[in-house]
Amino acid sequence: MCIRDSFRITVKDVPGTKEIVSTTFKGLPQDVKPGDFLLIDDGKVRVRVVDADDTTVTTEVVVGGPVSNNKGINLPGVAVNVPALSEKDEADLRWALRIGADLIALSFVRSAKDVQRVHVIMAEEGRHIPVIAKIEKPQAVDNLEEIVDAFDGIMVARGDLGVELPLEAVPIVQKRAVELARRMAKPVIVATQMLESMISSPVPTRAETSDVANAVLDGADAVMLSGETSVGEYPVTVVETMARIVASTEEHGLSLIHI
Repeated sequence: MCIRDSFRITVKDVPGTKEIVSTTFKGLPQDVKPGDFLLIDDGKVRVRVVDADDTTVTTEVVVGGPVSNNKGINLPGVAVNVPALSEKDEADLRWALRIGADLIALSFVRSAKDVQRVHVIMAEEGRHIPVIAKIEKPQAVDNLEEIVDAFDGIMVARGDLGVELPLEAVPIVQKRAVELARRMAKPVIVATQMLESMISSPVPTRAETSDVANAVLDGADAVMLSGETSVGEYPVTVVETMARIVASTEEHGLSLIHI
């Protein structure tokens, strides 16, 4: 997509083209108004709402770029009217419980109450597993202590978090979340763009190496890869690289942590 192109997002099930794509969020046309900005693929593409009817949002491209299948849409500053679990989410959760999933990560958590429906479904299915809250909304940051207390662990999902919040706020939120989880004895995962350059490069940048190491030094229980292994050219190499960074940091750097 190029700057000033017209781009439509519809709740109808249509084949995606450079002019129109479908979204599974059925409430999108009702939750936006002209002038709102939508961010696609962790903010790589930015569009401005021009008009919306019952099924379709018409936008103008402000920051262009490629858009492929299954990319997320963020609505920064917009209070979306969406439940913690959609009907599809509930069906997926039941399926995951039945096939033996070890844990569940709940996206776009906004409050501690969001875990309640998950627990109801687990009770109905007769199987309880840990539920991880993905911290990626401003509301989650505001309610962080209550969320950490209610869930079994948290994930600092920096991709969506960096779209919903100013970029410069993300490192502080990450450190606060890790510290709070440690204080409350809850596991904490740091995720997204840890070794992003290794999607297309066999070696990480020095900044990425330091990022992984600093997450370990802060006290994170796990660091997580995403695009590096799901679509990257060096999935095995990136896992080996991250493991070396973690092992080296644990061997030589953990004495720097003051508990």
